[in-house]
Amino acid sequence: MDYIVKTRILLNTNFNISEFNDLMYEDAKPYIIEDIKSVIEEDPPLCGYIDGDLTFRFLSNYKVLLTYDFNCNDENGAEAESFSKSCVEDIRDKLEGKGYRIDRISCTAEEMDMEWLDKLEDMVFSKPERQAQSL
Repeated sequence: MDYIVKTRILLNTNFNISEFNDLMYEDAKPYIIEDIKSVIEEDPPLCGYIDGDLTFRFLSNYKVLLTYDFNCNDENGAEAESFSKSCVEDIRDKLEGKGYRIDRISCTAEEMDMEWLDKLEDMVFSKPERQAQSL
């Protein structure tokens, strides 16, 4: 089965407000996004399964909520969720090396709507007389 795994990662930026101020944090946000993106892009297994954009939401406590869709083919939803989580775990050390600690990983699998593929297969692999009837 093909699954879309809605993946959410809560990251602690470890922003030190005793040394810096809120304005510096605002200026640092684009660099935080680029740091995190670079780690993901350098990991072929993870970036190869991400479909669409990464969404970054900065929270009031200097944490970042990263969300994306992870598309994979697996036996069941639980395995798809586990695979998505394992790909995030594989980049944990690299994120921590850049100063970002993973506080939480949440993965929720949904079956992909593959009706379009079934219709396409029917068109391609149907008998010639059925194709002529449908015209």
